[in-house]
Amino acid sequence: MSTQLSTLTGQSNFFEDFNVGDIYEHARGKTVEGLENVLITNLVLNTAQAHFNEHLAQSLEQQHRITFGGVTASLVIGLAMQDTGENAVEEVGLDQVRFRVPVLHGDTLYAFTEVISKEEAPTDSRGYRNVGLVHFRHWGVNQRGETVFEGERRVLLKKREFVAEPVEEVADAMPKAAKAKARKVSTRQRTAVMNAKTRVKRARMTPKTQRRSKPPAKKPRRRSR
Repeated sequence: MSTQLSTLTGQSNFFEDFNVGDIYEHARGKTVEGLENVLITNLVLNTAQAHFNEHLAQSLEQQHRITFGGVTASLVIGLAMQDTGENAVEEVGLDQVRFRVPVLHGDTLYAFTEVISKEEAPTDSRGYRNVGLVHFRHWGVNQRGETVFEGERRVLLKKREFVAEPVEEVADAMPKAAKAKARKVSTRQRTAVMNAKTRVKRARMTPKTQRRSKPPAKKPRRRSR
């Protein structure tokens, strides 16, 4: 079995495979469980009781606990990730987030994606080569077809010619002066640290009786009258 990353991801979700205006209906749906909502709400210390206090929620319009928005967004984007994120090298941003309809325990969510724009040569490629920037709009709907979440996401995706460079190749590409300076600084730092550790160790190993102590202060002499 091959361990190359290219054999573990889809072959139709590289940068070149996305076209502006494309709309995807992602394959899976996800039913929201009470455990997912209440656990995450409590872990992040969200104090809005409508997420975890069923007695209080019964007095509200929906008469049931509302799923924390962070959980809703995570589920919708997660459902879209296999198609839009398998060949991502870095998530750049998430904004324009809107929660349209409350999500209750037992609701089932489905995800959709639209390709808004692409950048063949991003102004900020974060140091990667052979990548492109794709701007997605994601939205999720419940089992009744109501839109519950909308958000826009920007991500750097691999192009088909993308190759992960080993650390050795990156080091070999450094100018000789830069490499020499890096080694010199690194060696000097290591030496300073080792000397400091040695001094501390020797001080701890020296018996108290052998350690130097300050001479006792001399008492002033009294003048005889």
